Amino acid sequence: MIVRYLLEDDYETWNHFVEQSPQGFIWDYSWWLEIVTDGDYKICALFDDDNLIVAGISLPFFSTGTIRQPLLTQSLGMLYEDMSKHNNMRLQKQLTNQKEYSNQIIDFVLNDFKRFSICFNYNYDYWLPLYWKGFKQTTRYTYVIDYSNYVLEEEFKRFSKGHKWVLNKVEKKSDLKVIKVDDVEEYLRESDKTYQRQGVNKPYSNDIVRRLYKEIMNRQMGTLLKIIDGKNQTHAIAFYLHNDREAYYWLGASDEKLRDSGGHTYLTWYAIRYFADKVRFFNFGGSMIEHVERNFRNFSAIPRQFFTIQYGFDTAWEECKKAIKKLLRKA
Repeated sequence: MIVRYLLEDDYETWNHFVEQSPQGFIWDYSWWLEIVTDGDYKICALFDDDNLIVAGISLPFFSTGTIRQPLLTQSLGMLYEDMSKHNNMRLQKQLTNQKEYSNQIIDFVLNDFKRFSICFNYNYDYWLPLYWKGFKQTTRYTYVIDYSNYVLEEEFKRFSKGHKWVLNKVEKKSDLKVIKVDDVEEYLRESDKTYQRQGVNKPYSNDIVRRLYKEIMNRQMGTLLKIIDGKNQTHAIAFYLHNDREAYYWLGASDEKLRDSGGHTYLTWYAIRYFADKVRFFNFGGSMIEHVERNFRNFSAIPRQFFTIQYGFDTAWEECKKAIKKLLRKA
């Protein structure tokens, strides 16, 4: 086996590998990394004896010496080949391969950065090889719907009472309707309003969203939905990313003044039904914020763990700095 950094000529091969990897998604593509890092990234891949990629990892902001999560990108981390396609490969053998692949890649790249902090895909669930290399992890959560055993009518019955009441109200007693949007500027206008109402700075630039939108839509990997009333007021708008396997709730905005209409909740329910016959999984995107997590949980979705994995950070000092910043803000 050979491990090396990829050249630009290798990126088409890498993108094909991302498509079949259980840990791969849209943000692992080279074109996504190019935009969100402004070209400052490396991809390290492990090739087998047939010159096929069997594992790899993206390293955003490589030149800085600190590998960190780009904005607008939920997960990156280690990707493996789909070992389930190997006839009757035992779990023990799969884990052994993952350990071997991970060790070869990490040994190759470890001297090229000082610090590392990346969220890994929720299908990366065996992080011991990195633990043995001195990495640390923090467990986070997302919520996922698996459509293979998800009957819409039956699952609706399992929603929280509050969600069922809101959804029935919108369905039967309101003039709200969901429509597709084909202009990213509509989302950007609504998101600008949301951040202005909250009195906080937008954490990403509109230009990056525009550039990503162009690439996403050219590849038919995005859907924008909004919910409006009879006066053409936008109650909520949401941007979903999707490939053949999974739909992901990427970006959203809503009008706080119209929040009581239930439009935001109904838009999510509409999206769940919309993607039911198009993908295998619906990913809510994850949140460690209590009221956001409760909203996802109330849709009868499955909690899935994923890891923020770090190297080179003094975790105790980082927590101390956060506590100090919090106290200063209160002061």
